[in-house]
Amino acid sequence: MKKIISLLLVLCMTMGIAACGSKQEKAPEAAPAESEQAEVEASSKEASEGSEQGSYELIFVCPIVGLEYWDMCADGIAAADAEFGTKTQIVGPTDPATFATEVINYIEAAISSQPDGIMTYCGLETVPPLIEKADGLGIPFMAIDSDAADSSRIAYVGTNPYNAGYKTGEAMIEAMGTSGKVAVLCSGVASEKEMTEVDAFKEAIADCDIEIIAMEETNADLATGVVKMEALVQTYPDMTGVLCTSAYDVQAAAKVKEEMGLDDLVLIGYDDQEETLNYIRKGTINGIVVQDPYQMGYQGVKLMKQYLDGETLESDVFDTGTILVTQENVDNYR
Repeated sequence: MKKIISLLLVLCMTMGIAACGSKQEKAPEAAPAESEQAEVEASSKEASEGSEQGSYELIFVCPIVGLEYWDMCADGIAAADAEFGTKTQIVGPTDPATFATEVINYIEAAISSQPDGIMTYCGLETVPPLIEKADGLGIPFMAIDSDAADSSRIAYVGTNPYNAGYKTGEAMIEAMGTSGKVAVLCSGVASEKEMTEVDAFKEAIADCDIEIIAMEETNADLATGVVKMEALVQTYPDMTGVLCTSAYDVQAAAKVKEEMGLDDLVLIGYDDQEETLNYIRKGTINGIVVQDPYQMGYQGVKLMKQYLDGETLESDVFDTGTILVTQENVDNYR
C-alpha cells in the first residue's frame, strides 16, 4: 500500500527547492509554509500509526481547517472511517484570506504522496489540472462541496449549487417582496459554485423588480465581511436586501444590521452555524439555505471505498440536498 508518510518528505523537498529560487506568484509553484509542513507531519504520523492490512489510506485536503462548516465535514469523514475501516488524514490551510493559494500546495503534496484516493473542494480554477495530474498517476479524485464536472474526478458529493441558489432567490422574494435593491456578499468571484448560486438567485428573481446593485468579496472572513457590509450600507442607503453566499458573510451582515439598527433590511444566506441560528431566532437573519457537510464527508469516504473496491458507482453526482431554515422552523428543521 502506498505510504502517506511520504507526504512529509515531499513537502520538505518542496521547501528546499523554493529556498534556492525566486519567489513565484503562480499558486501551484508556491512552497508550503512551515506551519503547513508541521501540520501535515502530524497528520501523516496519525494516519500511519495502527494501519491495518487491506485498509485504504485517503487524504482530504480541507479548504479551511477549523471553520465550523468544514469541521462538520470532518466529522462525517471520521464516522465513515470508523464504519468502513478507511484511514483519512485531513490537512489544509487555516487562513481564509490565503486558502486559495495554500490549498494548491496541499493538493500538490497529497498527489506526490500517492495515497489510495484524494478528496477536496474543487471550486477553484487551479484545481482541475491537479485532478488530471492525479488521474495520470492512477490516483482517484473525489470532488467535495464544489464540483469540477469537466475533469476526470470520479464523482462529486455535495450541494446542487443551482438548486440552492434558486432557493435563496425564492426566500428573498418571500421576505422582501417583489421589488427592492439587493447587494451580494461572497467569499470570492473565483468560486464557480458561489457564482452558480448567484446566477440561480438572479434567475429566481428575474420576473421581479429587484435590482442587484453590488457584489463584494470577503474571502469568507468575518472581519472583512463586516467592513464590506458597513461600506455597502453607507454607499447604498436605499439597499433593501443582502444575499450572502458563505457562512461568515451572513454573520457579518447580521452583526452590522443589529449595530446600525437596520430592522427592515432582509438577509438571506447559507449554512447553519450556531451563531447564524441565533441570529435567525432573533429575526436578524431572515433565512438560510442549509447544506449538509457531514454527509459530504461521510458519503465521500463511502463512495471512494466502493470505487477502490472495484464497484461501479450509481452516478458521478451525489446531491446531499438543502433545507431552507427560517424563524418558523429553526428549532426543528433537523
